[in-house]
Amino acid sequence: MFDALLAQELLGEDAASASLARLLREQQSLLSSADIGVVFIRQRAVVRCNERFAQLLGYASAEDVQGLSSQALHPSKEDFRSLGREAYPTLSRGDTYRCERRLRRRDGTMFWASLTGKLIHPGNTAEGSIWTLDDIDAQVRMRSELDAIQQETQSLLDNAMVGIVFLQGQHVQRCNRHFELMLGYAPGELQGSHARNWFCTDQEWQSETARSALVLKAGHVFAGESTLRSKDGGTVICEVRAKALGKGASVWILMDITERKRTQEALRKAHQELENLVRDRTHALQMATKDLDREIRGRKYDRERIYWLAHYDSLTGLPNRTLLAQRSRQAIRSAQESSAPLAVLFLDLDHFKHINDSLGHRVGDSLLVLIAQRLLATVREYDTVARLGGDEFVLLLPGANARGAERVAGKVAQAFERPFQVGPHELTLACSVGVALYPHDGADFEALVQSADMAMYGAKREGRNTYRFFTSRMQAQSMRALELENALRRALDRQQLSLHYQPQVDAVTGKVLGVEALLRWHHPQLGEISPAEFIPVAESSGLIWPIGEWVLQTAAHQLKQWRNKGLLQLTMAVNLSARQFHQPQLPEVVRRVLQHIDVPAENFELELTESMAMSDAHSALAALQQLRDLGVKISIDDFGTGYSSLAQLKRFPSYKLKIDQSFVRDLDKGEADKAMVNAMVRMAQAMGLRITAEGVETEAQLEFLRALGCDEAQGYYFSRPKPAAEIEGFLLQRRPD
Repeated sequence: MFDALLAQELLGEDAASASLARLLREQQSLLSSADIGVVFIRQRAVVRCNERFAQLLGYASAEDVQGLSSQALHPSKEDFRSLGREAYPTLSRGDTYRCERRLRRRDGTMFWASLTGKLIHPGNTAEGSIWTLDDIDAQVRMRSELDAIQQETQSLLDNAMVGIVFLQGQHVQRCNRHFELMLGYAPGELQGSHARNWFCTDQEWQSETARSALVLKAGHVFAGESTLRSKDGGTVICEVRAKALGKGASVWILMDITERKRTQEALRKAHQELENLVRDRTHALQMATKDLDREIRGRKYDRERIYWLAHYDSLTGLPNRTLLAQRSRQAIRSAQESSAPLAVLFLDLDHFKHINDSLGHRVGDSLLVLIAQRLLATVREYDTVARLGGDEFVLLLPGANARGAERVAGKVAQAFERPFQVGPHELTLACSVGVALYPHDGADFEALVQSADMAMYGAKREGRNTYRFFTSRMQAQSMRALELENALRRALDRQQLSLHYQPQVDAVTGKVLGVEALLRWHHPQLGEISPAEFIPVAESSGLIWPIGEWVLQTAAHQLKQWRNKGLLQLTMAVNLSARQFHQPQLPEVVRRVLQHIDVPAENFELELTESMAMSDAHSALAALQQLRDLGVKISIDDFGTGYSSLAQLKRFPSYKLKIDQSFVRDLDKGEADKAMVNAMVRMAQAMGLRITAEGVETEAQLEFLRALGCDEAQGYYFSRPKPAAEIEGFLLQRRPD
């Protein structure tokens, strides 16, 4: 038929014989009455088609289709080109090409079609090709529905709480994990085994086979009870349902009723419920098991879905680190070739953990999706916004210099000015942003992201809710922090840490009332390292907890030694770090240390800063009450610097406030600090609290504090912090009578 059409096109009507013309008319009649569409295409244009083809494409007649570009039959230009790329190798060999594609009707609607094509002359596309087309849209929808049924069936099979076995003859074709567990077998161990292995004796197996064979052969469901043998030789009583599937195959559903048999009277109701459940699931499996094996073996993985999961964040839909790295390498190559700039912004949400802790991760996840949408709105179409995980995002900006990166950072800040609405919650959030520029701050993806990360931490150190460009100083600080962390991990074992003690004296009599234990670190190569530098490193690395416990033990041992020398009224004060204070096991550790070393709790004082106490007032109050119940004294350190809520402060079980040295230091320089110190002393007196002034360095400062009624003083005027051996004489000389 197709050869006759081709002959007509190639030879023309003048060269055709009368018999050929008759043959052509007959073939044309066959084409017109065919149930499938037939079309002849040359040079990407429809030369001729039958009426069925025109109908399938939504045209009134075949003449309306002639001359139409074949590209117009496809959903898009790319789909048209894709068909050409896929079909050409097959057609050029002279073979017939078959496929299923979506096509476009004249009114723009899409439908699935089965296409079969072949070149008129193999190897010569100029002569055109013949294609047949059939509408299979309904079949595709049915396959889709079958896939859904298959997935539901597979889920039922995987999650069924009964044993399910598919037999081919008497051998296990497959079974679910529940059946393997019932009989004590490892995963896959029963595959291919004979059903005889489940029964205790040959007679029982033969009896079961005989009972079920006639029922299954008649197409009915076999139901009964069987006693099976487990792998270790024990017996398992099962309720059995079976159904023949044809061609010697059958499905068996088995439920372990051993315990129910032993307590049948007590569990009669539960038995009925389980039997109903088995019946329902049996029915569902019967409806879904037809051609299940063929469909499972023929199932194809969705390559696009696999690619998406590997390259995109499943929560926000943004590129993940893998795709970001690919795009970054491509952007860096382009920047190298064109000497164009490139910027990377590293963004971390400020205090995002508070939202997860207070409102739950579901609200936190919804907030991350909204943030991703706003970030996308701040960048250009060819920029990349990626989520690395948690609350960390990276913006890749090809062609952006420092000024462009700064402009985007400003737009990001503006995007966070408006609150986020998550359900009933109106949430306000800020972010810290670090900026790195190629190639100055890094020549590859990892280096650029690392530099931007360092810059982001620089923004957090400087108050958060801002952005910072990467500098060499940041890198030096990062290297220094890493060096300190590595050294600090070995400092305890190498006995590089020590405690110095500074006296706390009665402001009126000058007698020593207590000492404050201050942590010091001397490294053989790095020298003396300030606590202001290494304490934050200890907190961020998690080392603060073992170091803090060592401080408690060492201070308690020293207090014990001084008490043995007659300093029975001496109080030992130990500072708590923020992370140490918020550890739930802190009260137990303090109790254990005091009990083991045998020092009175009332002679032990724990100092925490005002900001630590106020960061989570409810939790802090509970922790402080537990410590107070032990008999330990609680003092608020650095008072005046933490923006306290007096309503909260008066609820804390503290007995002392320590005025921060920044106020005491400037008492000689103006009236403002005097007025503030005066107010603090008066407030403490009104609340019934003792008050200690830190940083006393001159006689004039001491006289002023004494006149105000300040209870205690501490500072260089009396003594610098010293090791125990050096400060002991001072303590003995000034002990109370």
